[in-house]
Amino acid sequence: MYYSSFGILALLILLITNYDILKKSNKNTLSSPAILYRQFLFSVMAYYITDILWGFLASFKIKTFAYIDTQIYFAVMVLSVFLWGRYVIAYLEEKNLFTRIPYYTSLTIFILVLVVLVINLFIPIVFYFDEEGNYHTSPARYINLTVQLLLFFIMTVYTIYISTKRDRPVKSRYRTIGLFGLAMTIFIALQAMYPFLPFYAMGFMLGTLLHTFVLEDEKEEHRRLLEELIQKGNLQEKELGAARHMAYTDSLTGIKNKAAYIEDISIIEQKINEGKLDKVGVVVFDLNSLKKINDTKGHDAGDEYIKAACHIICERFKHSPVYRIGGDEFVAILEGEDYENRRQLLEEFSKMVDEEKKHDGIVIASGSSTLHRNKDKSYMRVFERADKQMYKCKKLLKEK
Repeated sequence: MYYSSFGILALLILLITNYDILKKSNKNTLSSPAILYRQFLFSVMAYYITDILWGFLASFKIKTFAYIDTQIYFAVMVLSVFLWGRYVIAYLEEKNLFTRIPYYTSLTIFILVLVVLVINLFIPIVFYFDEEGNYHTSPARYINLTVQLLLFFIMTVYTIYISTKRDRPVKSRYRTIGLFGLAMTIFIALQAMYPFLPFYAMGFMLGTLLHTFVLEDEKEEHRRLLEELIQKGNLQEKELGAARHMAYTDSLTGIKNKAAYIEDISIIEQKINEGKLDKVGVVVFDLNSLKKINDTKGHDAGDEYIKAACHIICERFKHSPVYRIGGDEFVAILEGEDYENRRQLLEEFSKMVDEEKKHDGIVIASGSSTLHRNKDKSYMRVFERADKQMYKCKKLLKEK
């Protein structure tokens, strides 16, 4: 019973400490070495279960079932050694002749042990139970354990050797994996000497506990890499935002340019086509006398004239996006309060322009229109009407 109680404890500790890696059903979320280590853990769980059953069956001398369980016990034991070696080779990422030798050796031993266990059904070369149900060992058992011990020892030496050529934190992970092999080497030797004590299970328990440091270190590295990626992503987003702002901003006035206007009206067009937009108002502006100012006072004066005009438009239509779509052409797409109060705003704007004209100030021709839902199938129809009104206004201002 004492023998089985240790196996139960070891199984519970494995399930608790390796819950994260055991629960992952989607292999795409695991790396190739992690998948192999997961397979190894399942083989260790299978070993613990057979070891626990062996303790109960041997204690109560249930001979037939104890014999079957012992056969499975040795098969699972060697399978776990093979899976461990396969995991270590994949984790080290060393593809050479030396790494192939332990792999094929452990595979060969696994196959040979299966053959030997079949032979043991007829000739007790590994173990047997006497008439009273007592367990006895045979020479092949010691040969099997000795070969396993040598495999673990060779993999341990090789892993620690490879760790000397690596930088931190990889070096510490490799050394921890090497300590796993060293623990198994020691406990396999003890298991060979004391067949009625669960030393093999102790080795697995200590080794898998040591390996949790490898898993935690990998998680920490992944977390750090993720933070770096997030920081890079944020930086790229800021750079992209800055580049987008530059690409969509008029360099002279600081408002949205024609590229931004084209993109925004494409969105408006889509909403109109989908029937999701009913209220669209457009005001088109054009500056009078800009050519005269450029010719008589120079382009710097003309630029100041444009900026001053832009400021006036933005102040009047402060709740709507304003675009500079040409040298002296502006467009405001009325939204929110500006749309609801458009008549008042346009009247005030017209009065302001008249006052400016009287004092030889900034003269801005304007024209406006709104979406007629039953008649207009696109934004451009609204824009065209506003543009025609603007040209009428421009002509009237010149005539005045």
